[in-house]
Amino acid sequence: MKRIILFTLTLLCVICVSAQEQQRQRRPRYVIPTDAPILNKQANGSVVINTSALCTDVRGYRDMTPVEITITKGKVTKVEALRNNETPKYMDMVKPLLDKWNGKTVKAAQTAKVDAVTGATFTSKALIENVQKGLKYYQEKK
Repeated sequence: MKRIILFTLTLLCVICVSAQEQQRQRRPRYVIPTDAPILNKQANGSVVINTSALCTDVRGYRDMTPVEITITKGKVTKVEALRNNETPKYMDMVKPLLDKWNGKTVKAAQTAKVDAVTGATFTSKALIENVQKGLKYYQEKK
C-alpha cells in the first residue's frame, strides 16, 4: 500500500513539474496585424503582396501563417514568411518550401505543384495556400 501511495505521489510530482516546464517554454501569442495593405507597388516596379489581411481564414498548426510575395516583371522573385505563431522548429522545416516559386511567372507559380513538408504538414499547407491566394489576388488586381 505504501508503495502505491509513494508511486502515485511521485507520478503527480512529475506531472506537475512537466506542466510547469511546458508553461515556461510557451512563448506569448503574437497578434498578427490584419490591417496591412494587401498590394504594395514599389518604386522599382515590383509589387509586394502581403497575405495578412487576405488569408485570415488560412491556419497552420497554431495560427495564421502570412507571407509576402514579391513580383518583379511578372515573375515571383521572393516569398517570405511573415511573423507568426507557428513553432519555430516547424517554420525552419518549411522555409526551403518558400523558394519553390522563385523565378516562375505568376501563372506558372499559381499552377506549381508544391508538396507539403512531412512533419510540418499543417504549417506547409497553410503557407502553400497563402501563396496561391496571394498570386490569385495579384492576377485579379494587377
